[in-house]
Amino acid sequence: MAKVMMNSLPPELTVEEMAEIEAAERLPITFDEDCPEMTSDMLREFHRMDMVTVRISSGNMKKVKSFGADSAKILSHLLDLALNDTELLKKCL
Repeated sequence: MAKVMMNSLPPELTVEEMAEIEAAERLPITFDEDCPEMTSDMLREFHRMDMVTVRISSGNMKKVKSFGADSAKILSHLLDLALNDTELLKKCL
């Protein structure tokens, strides 16, 4: 099951698209062989991905916000690139 926060939806959705999403929110969850309901054992084995908090200067935060809805994805990609760039890492250490 995917969960989408209403405040993370693109602002350019039409009234009809928003109505469709709101109607889907009220539908019951249907489990099947491709998406079975998780058992207690399955839930015990479930692990969240590691999360970290990173402090970003206010100037850079403005730049991040200018990326729009994809800002988290872009920051993640930038971090991946930086951590795999030996020369850049040397500059930061």
